[in-house]
Amino acid sequence: MKLPPRQDSTHSGLIHAHFFFVDVVGMSDPSMSTKTQIKKIEVLNRCISETEVFTSTPKETILMLPTGDGMCLGFLQGPELPLHLAVQLQDKLKKYNDGKIPTETVRVRIGLHSGNCFVVKDIRGQDNVWGPGIILARRVMDFGDDDHILLSPRLAGDLREISDEYRKIIKPVHDFTIKHGQTILVYSAYGDGFGNPKHPSKGEATRSLYGQELLKMQQTTTYPSVQVDLTILDPKTMLVQHKRTYEVANISDEPIYHVLHGIATDVEKYSLNDLNVQVYDENHREMKISSINVDKPTSKEFTTAFNKPILKGENNRKYTLVYDVEEPERYFENAFLIDVSKYVFNFKYPVNGGKCNPVFYEINQESDEKTKSKILPKIEKIGTFNIAKYIRNENIKGETLRVEW
Repeated sequence: MKLPPRQDSTHSGLIHAHFFFVDVVGMSDPSMSTKTQIKKIEVLNRCISETEVFTSTPKETILMLPTGDGMCLGFLQGPELPLHLAVQLQDKLKKYNDGKIPTETVRVRIGLHSGNCFVVKDIRGQDNVWGPGIILARRVMDFGDDDHILLSPRLAGDLREISDEYRKIIKPVHDFTIKHGQTILVYSAYGDGFGNPKHPSKGEATRSLYGQELLKMQQTTTYPSVQVDLTILDPKTMLVQHKRTYEVANISDEPIYHVLHGIATDVEKYSLNDLNVQVYDENHREMKISSINVDKPTSKEFTTAFNKPILKGENNRKYTLVYDVEEPERYFENAFLIDVSKYVFNFKYPVNGGKCNPVFYEINQESDEKTKSKILPKIEKIGTFNIAKYIRNENIKGETLRVEW
């Protein structure tokens, strides 16, 4: 295999930087006067120039590119600088906008990315910058609405690995189509006083992969055991923690690199992040979300990657999915579409937290006929909770098990 010649940054002008791309929302409004447009750009420029990030960072380490209705800054130093600049800029704009009528306010959207760009000569012979890093930062920004701080998966991943604080404020949003059908998982940064927790309103690629993934899993995967633990956290709101643990066996010759998760709810949840989702492996290591392809109010579908692939013949490989959601209809269903050898269901509910009487049913997936299970749960009191344990030691593929309480 012949490799391409190595790029020499001193000759090619190739630079790796961390990009901050911002523009003023609403500048295309035909009713806005040129004078107002100019004033908004001047306010944006002044607020950026007054941030602590901009004033304390050596100017020779910042690439600057005006874009008409905004600007792009590339930082040659740490990957944290674009995010800190975004937060500081929004703080200054909030103070500027306070007390002004809507037409006078300056509202922005921001896109962040780490990548490469090139230093090129413009028509006047002066240095200018352009390249894929800037282009992707712009495309990420374009998905945003007012106050959104959106990040590419590369920069988001780098920051989330730095500290738990970044993990709390940088959250995956959805797959978005960027060019020629290519999709990327976009992240959003938001917290107290910065960012926008709402879902971006444009550009998402919503497509369920469950059908095609299920066909593949039926040929490659079996579950020696599945355990579901349901715990009522709040009897008044019927907030329930769902914990599903799957033991995975690979029956194919190809490694299994990822797993697709589906969550259906009876209450509307605006974002996957509202469910406090956690996914981890048998060593309790986080399995990172690699794709979110459906994020509708009552249905979520996303993919996580195994920290190491599951090979044929491996034992004791597991993953656990945990999430919290209200169950006002007081029921839970588990459809079995893959071979399962053993199923354990634990339902934990407060002794004095409202009336609960768990009843288990079996549903035929072809006829939808529901019959009361002949297997009765064993109920044990532990502290202030009752635990109803239901166990099936047989292959139950093709059935749906339901509990009502």
